Formats: sequence, structure tokens, C-alpha cells
Amino acid sequence: MIQTYKDFLLGLQGFPLILLFSFLVLYIIRMLHLFLFTGKILFLKKGKADTGGSHPISILITIRNDEEALKEYLPKLLTIEGTDYEVIVVDDYSQDNSFVVLGTLRRENKRLKISTLNEETRFSSKLAQNIAIKAASNNWVLPVPVAFENEGSKWLSDFAEQLTESKNLVLGYSTVKSTSKIYNLLYRIENYFSYLKSTGLILNSVPLVYSDENIAFRKEEYFKLGGYGQKIKEPYANLELMVNSFVRKKTTKVLFSKESAIQKNIEIKEDDYLDLIRKNIRIEKYLSGAKRIFLGAEEFTKLIFFPLSVTAFIVLTNVWIIFAALLLIKIIAHSTVVKITQNRLNEHKIFISSLVYDLFAPYFRLFYRSYFNYRSRKHKWRNKV
Repeated sequence: MIQTYKDFLLGLQGFPLILLFSFLVLYIIRMLHLFLFTGKILFLKKGKADTGGSHPISILITIRNDEEALKEYLPKLLTIEGTDYEVIVVDDYSQDNSFVVLGTLRRENKRLKISTLNEETRFSSKLAQNIAIKAASNNWVLPVPVAFENEGSKWLSDFAEQLTESKNLVLGYSTVKSTSKIYNLLYRIENYFSYLKSTGLILNSVPLVYSDENIAFRKEEYFKLGGYGQKIKEPYANLELMVNSFVRKKTTKVLFSKESAIQKNIEIKEDDYLDLIRKNIRIEKYLSGAKRIFLGAEEFTKLIFFPLSVTAFIVLTNVWIIFAALLLIKIIAHSTVVKITQNRLNEHKIFISSLVYDLFAPYFRLFYRSYFNYRSRKHKWRNKV
């Protein structure tokens, strides 16, 4: 049998030979990416602190019409023990009783600071964040949503342990609480793969973040950039745009554990899921040319791997068992990485669906990226008329 395969392979020429060579090259590229980027996080130690002590931290929250969430979640946040911190809440022109609730909590807890935007303003979310950062007494700031929960009581202490002189950024995981709704599932899967991609890139000196929630950074880095500047007009991404300007591998600590992760208790609808994809598209637009080329090349190899594998199976039927063995190895390796990382992040009940999603998502993203960019250009043209 081995001689038969050898004779078949030696006899290949033309398109079948090119197809076989292309498959093998692409297979090696995808396996290298799996182990050197996606899987590299498995070798990351769980939250081991650097030497040099920790620093006090300012937790930043921006709200709009979140009266009930403030009543339920803010008192818990204000009673965390064992960490030097303050909580700064900026009310982005709420029309409910949010500010009254904040005033009551402020009288009961002196570590709470509050501010407000008094009128409807364009780009108000960024302005609210800017106010919160300016109001922070501490150099380290940690933006979080108003309605969130975390695993146990180690969340804030895990961050505090990493606020050392050698770091500018500490990256934690933020997701949404699981429900039975389809868009909740899609959002969680897309968000999970974005975080996995981000951490793999950071660990390989191609640093990039896709979320500004549950990440701690030095506010001086924000002010060195002069604040948002022209990026204030970006409709989808916020602090991610600023963080990506100073994120570096050596000065970034990745917290890849359920203890340092948070879960937002919010309802996810179709627009929320699509907004997440839009945000990722817009974030990548502001990256350097080298990073965009790298991300584009990675996405391209992912796009063509599946159709190329199917074509190879159809054309090179005499050696299908070799293709089957190679693909089985890849599937097992990929599934193992996904399962272990989801367990570490406490992302349950998305394993099978995430594997299916990851297979077809590149084609949806390609279509949606083209559609989104077309609509963006059309909207910009209409604004000029």
C-alpha cells in the first residue's frame, strides 16, 4: 500500500500536484497558527503577579437610564474588601432616577464619586469616559459595565496584584451571562473568539485588544495620546482605539481565568451581535498597515482552507486516507484548545456550537465586512451631499 501511495504521488503533475502542494502548505500554516497563536495561551500561568507591589485602582462606569442596575449591582461593587480602590460613575444624561440612586449611594459610601453630562451630546459615551478618567484619583483605571457579576471574590484582587511598575495594561475577559436566546449564544461565541485572538496576538508581539471592558490601564497613557482627538467621531469603538495605540507585549499582562473574568447581565439582541462584529471591523481599520496585512493574511488562509480541503478530497481520491488523518489531527488539536480555554474562562455550553461557528464565521464576516464597508461609504457620501 505504501508503494502504491508513493507511485501515485510521484506520478502527480499539473493541477493535482499544485492542489496537493497548496493543501500541505496551508495545513502547516494553520497548524502553526493554532499552536503558536491560539494555543499559546494554554502555557500562560494563571495570574502570577510580577514583583514590585500593587497600586490603587479607579473603577470606571458610564451609565444611561440604568436605575435598576445601579440598585442591584453597585452596592456589591462598593463593598469589596482587601483592595485599595474607588468607583467613579458618570451619568450620561439619564432620564430616569439614576442620579438620585447615585446620590443616595454616595452618602452611604465615600469611595463612590459621581459626575454627569447634563445634556444630549454627540459621541456622549466617549465624553463620559473622558470625564471618568479625568476624575480618577488613581493612575490605574478599570472600565466595567454597570450590570456585571464575577466568579467569587478574587476579581478585583487579581487585577490589583498585576498593577506593577513594569506594566501599562492588564487584560481580563468580559462576556455576557448565558441565556437560551440565539443572539446571546452568537454574541458569546464571537466575543470568546475575539478575546482568544487578542490574547494570542499579544503573546506573539502583535498586540491588539477588541474590548475596553474589564481591562486596567494607566490613565497617563491615555493623556499622552491627547485623549480621543479625531477618533471621537468613531461610532462603534471607544477606549479600544486608545489602548491599541500603546498596548505592547512586554508591558501587558493577560489574565486568562474565570476568577478575573466578568459576566454582563444584559439582554443581547440582533443589533448587539452585529454591533460587536462592526466594532471589530472598525477597530482593525485603525491599526497599522503591518498589523492589518497580518490579520488579513491569517483570515485569508482560514477562508480558503476548508474549500481547498474539500477540493483535495474530491480530486485526490487515491490518497483520501492521508487527508482524513491530517484533518482529524487538526480537528482534535483545535477542539482541545477550544475546550480547555473555554473551561478556564468559565464559558460553558458553547463548545460544539463554537466549533461549528468557527468553521463558517469567516465567510459570514467576509460578506458582512463588504456589506458594512459599502454602507459606510454610501452613508459618508450622502453626508457630503
